[in-house]
Amino acid sequence: MKRSVATAPVLLVLLVLAAGWAGVGPGRVPVAGATAGHPILEPKGSAYLFTLRSGGVTRDYRLYVPPQAASGRPLPLVLNLHGATQNAQIEELITSGMDANADQNGYLVAYPDGTRISTVLTPDPVAKQAQYGWNAGQCCGLPSSRHIDDVAFLVKVIDDVAARTPVNLRRVYATGISNGGMMAYALASEASDRFAAVSSVSGQVELPTIHPSRPVPTMEFHSVDDPIATWQGVPNPNPKLRLSVMEGIDQWVRADGCDPHPHDAPTIVGAPGSISAGETATEVTYGHCRDGAEVVLWRFTGSGHVWPGSTLNTGPPSTWLLAGVGRGIVLVDADEAMWRFFQRYELPANLAGEQRSST
Repeated sequence: MKRSVATAPVLLVLLVLAAGWAGVGPGRVPVAGATAGHPILEPKGSAYLFTLRSGGVTRDYRLYVPPQAASGRPLPLVLNLHGATQNAQIEELITSGMDANADQNGYLVAYPDGTRISTVLTPDPVAKQAQYGWNAGQCCGLPSSRHIDDVAFLVKVIDDVAARTPVNLRRVYATGISNGGMMAYALASEASDRFAAVSSVSGQVELPTIHPSRPVPTMEFHSVDDPIATWQGVPNPNPKLRLSVMEGIDQWVRADGCDPHPHDAPTIVGAPGSISAGETATEVTYGHCRDGAEVVLWRFTGSGHVWPGSTLNTGPPSTWLLAGVGRGIVLVDADEAMWRFFQRYELPANLAGEQRSST
């Protein structure tokens, strides 16, 4: 049975943003310091575009390479997954702060494409026919109903990146918005030997039961007022499949062996008269988990189905540029918060992924 949580068709504004989009191009250039026989991708100001075969289908991903790659040192890798009805290029645009954060902190960012979300697509002047989604469990659309093995594809993306440029395979992470965040959770459950930690933005767990082979640190950003991936879950004929935000958090608390009594940090409140007036952000942390893991929830009020830190849809509603997703929030920068969280964790050295490492 599938769920129908999907990101709104949105994004007429991206026509303007895309007009300034830098070109992409595949290729790799040897750089001083390369390990003998191992290529290093040349850092540049735009993403590379690569393809690979998975499940008998040719699929794409974009790869952003920061300046630190020129040293030849293996870098961490973050997979950033788009929402339903969107694609990798749109994800890189609407989370553009992540490329800047990667430059600052020295990590690679892969933006993979899902597969077609529906047989009939809603007209979209930006995404056009490239309206994709992920099989994240109960969500979303054709990828779920056709049982696309997106876990296998995304693991192949990791290995493909590592074949092109040095990657620290003990420090691979996943994030995404909406259906992409749900997919990050699916990766944490079904490929926990490949991901050191994950984060989800506006996407709850879509698996009725998670089964990680090790404790996986998780961080979710979610508004109680999200109009799309609603806090209480989307109605389903099977009440066990109406998956709320807190049901997913509770699953990870149990799986990671955390103290079920969380610590709430002081709530951040938007200042009167600011673009965040009427919004709040509270960091809720479940600690004392096995192997040093944590489960963290950034709980927002007053905001919508958005990437925290982006200025889109902030200010008066008359100025909002994205339709149907609700209000933006800048009280928390998701790129910075999740990177501070990610960098605390790495995979144990005895996992299979480490033995494929380019270190």
